[in-house]
Amino acid sequence: MGEGYEGVQVGGYLMKFAHFADIHLGYEQYNLPWRAEDFFQSFKRAAEIAVKEGVDFAIISGDLFHRNVPSPRTILEAIEVLRIFKEKGIPVFAIEGNHDKSMRESAYHLLENLGLLNLLGFRKERVEGDYLTSEKVEGAYLVKGVFKDLEIIGDKHRTKWQIEKILPLLKGEGKSILVLHQVVKEVVDIDLEMSWDITIDQLPEADYYAFGHVHMHREKRVGDSFLVYPGSLERYDSREASKFIIYFDRLEIREGEEKGFCLVENFRPRFVRVETRDLFSISLDAEKKEEAEMKFLEILRNLNKSAIAVAKIACSENLDSKKLLEIALGNLKHAEISVKRKGLEEIPVIIPERQFFNDFELKLLEILREEEEHAIKTAIEMIKEHLGFEKKEKGESTREEEVKEVREEKRKRVTLFDFL
Repeated sequence: MGEGYEGVQVGGYLMKFAHFADIHLGYEQYNLPWRAEDFFQSFKRAAEIAVKEGVDFAIISGDLFHRNVPSPRTILEAIEVLRIFKEKGIPVFAIEGNHDKSMRESAYHLLENLGLLNLLGFRKERVEGDYLTSEKVEGAYLVKGVFKDLEIIGDKHRTKWQIEKILPLLKGEGKSILVLHQVVKEVVDIDLEMSWDITIDQLPEADYYAFGHVHMHREKRVGDSFLVYPGSLERYDSREASKFIIYFDRLEIREGEEKGFCLVENFRPRFVRVETRDLFSISLDAEKKEEAEMKFLEILRNLNKSAIAVAKIACSENLDSKKLLEIALGNLKHAEISVKRKGLEEIPVIIPERQFFNDFELKLLEILREEEEHAIKTAIEMIKEHLGFEKKEKGESTREEEVKEVREEKRKRVTLFDFL
């Protein structure tokens, strides 16, 4: 906290909570079952740190699970960690992310029924509890978290078009935290190449924005508040490597991203590092086969044996990829190696979708990519709205046809129930 900061009181005392996101329990990265164990252990370590720090509650901003139908073992792992909070009387609030959201009841509902977490977002039925309350909104119920006089408002991951419609409904009455699993343009535009869902000026006011979906830790000021991505707890792919090793003419080593979560005291975040298995991203270039092997061995000698390496090796001569893999596995826990013969392959130029489609068409594509029952109906409604289709003139149809048309229009109209 900055010098002279007096703190914001909630319910008469200073507040502290843990902000997690993108935990991805059950992810067998590179088809390795022991990697799922790594993801579990990282979450467990993070939970133990949060409890030791004396948090009042915890927030999970989506993707607790890697899949929307986790295995029984993965569910048991979630139960084991969430019990760490429950045994200390610490409530956990969560939303579904893009990986683990479901059209029907999900593993989150099971955990909620076990009293292990409180699921935020729109539902068809009212939910009330020690830490949950419901507000009727357009025929549906917005289930919100409550902690003393603080509102914790959120909803599951949505398409770009859906979230634009829903955001105005997520404004709190007093002190509030907004929990979402979406990409904010002003955050990723700085140094990340990611498609975005919303912009800062679309966000309703909140005292803290607890976001997930971006796997790197990022913080941005929104007025007097913080918008925070704590990042994933484990190294999800080689873009999140602990070190980037580049060996062309000379050896260059760049530090990667630290992994962890945020402790938030009176809406001010503090990043807490969590120990993870090292994952190294290696890029190597050589003219001769012997040179490539020598450079690769030089790199491997300086890596720890429990690490994972993802290597891309380019050489003017043919390389024995099987031999290189055997060398790597003699020095590491696991390795993924791709080799390329220089001069024979051309890297295709990927042209961004935005060069082909306008904003409306991009939104439509986003909706149609969703594997959800209402996606086509939502797309049709969006097209009708965009093109300004109007009902027929009275003189062009009989009264009976008008009534039938109105009923059909009402039946097709998209409401919040279509998003549940």
